[in-house]
Amino acid sequence: MGSSKAGLEYLMSLVDEAERIIMSDPLAEDHEVLSYSLESPADGRCSDFHRSAASCHDCDGYMSRTVFPRPMLKKSSRIMFIMGKPDGSMMLEGSRIADFRKWWHDSLLLQEGEWSLTSIIKCPVQVFSDAAADACRGYLKEEMEEYAPEALVILGADAARYMLRRDGSIDKFLKRRFMINHIPAFVSPSLEEYAANPSLRRAIWENFLFIRSTLSLDKRQP
Repeated sequence: MGSSKAGLEYLMSLVDEAERIIMSDPLAEDHEVLSYSLESPADGRCSDFHRSAASCHDCDGYMSRTVFPRPMLKKSSRIMFIMGKPDGSMMLEGSRIADFRKWWHDSLLLQEGEWSLTSIIKCPVQVFSDAAADACRGYLKEEMEEYAPEALVILGADAARYMLRRDGSIDKFLKRRFMINHIPAFVSPSLEEYAANPSLRRAIWENFLFIRSTLSLDKRQP
């Protein structure tokens, strides 16, 4: 994969050079030279649309991108979790991935291999925006089609409002079943919202039970 990775980085350097020429700035006096270090999935393979996403210039998010935060995707997983945006250079950084695994194992009784994790916005942007999400939405649709999850769980108010095209606080979306691209979809607060809103914890637990029952996961032993 080393030669492919080097090739992708070289390709991006050519794209940047072409962009500076188009902007009549061949010496990069007014536009910063961008450096890309593209990470690949752990299995050493990268789908065509992830290569395309890693090289995307459709919004301003690419200006701060040095690493493409790779989704954690598995074919035909029970649930695809969808965040609004990555934590940073990874979907979830540091200990948060361990917290995430424990959270969903304990609440939905999922086993490793039964879940996937991706985001609407693919670049490590600072804040969620509809403009950035619009630029990335095609990639998310392709992920749904290629990885074919049984259900979606949308994490967080920003992601829920964007994907469902509805306004409202996070509690308005709980204990409800939606359909997105013919896939059953549910909403859950994100890890941050869970930690920041102790008053919602009972509603969050009831929402877990609703998802478990709807997906017939409640028959499993904790």
